[in-house]
Amino acid sequence: MVSEEVREVIGRKRTMEILELLVSGGKMNYSEIEKTVNSSSDTISEALKLLCEHGLIRRVEQSPRNVQYEPTERGREFLTVVESIDKILNE
Repeated sequence: MVSEEVREVIGRKRTMEILELLVSGGKMNYSEIEKTVNSSSDTISEALKLLCEHGLIRRVEQSPRNVQYEPTERGREFLTVVESIDKILNE
C-alpha cells in the first residue's frame, strides 16, 4: 500500500515540478523558483514547505533576506524512483 505521505508529495500541485527544477538547477531562491514555476505564491510556498518536511529539499538561510532551497540526496533518490515509475507507465 502506498502511504499517504507519498500520495501527498506526488499528488500536490507543483511539488514534483519544483523538485525537478531544484534537482536540475541546484540552489535557487524563492523568487527564482516563482519566476520559473507558473503558479500562485501560496501553491509554491506550500510545495516548498512539504518538500522540506519530508527531507526532499533543504532550506538554507544565509540571512533573513537571503534564503535558498536545494535538493537533498533523499530528494534526488525520490525523483529517480518517480521517474522510473513514469517510464513504466509510459511503456
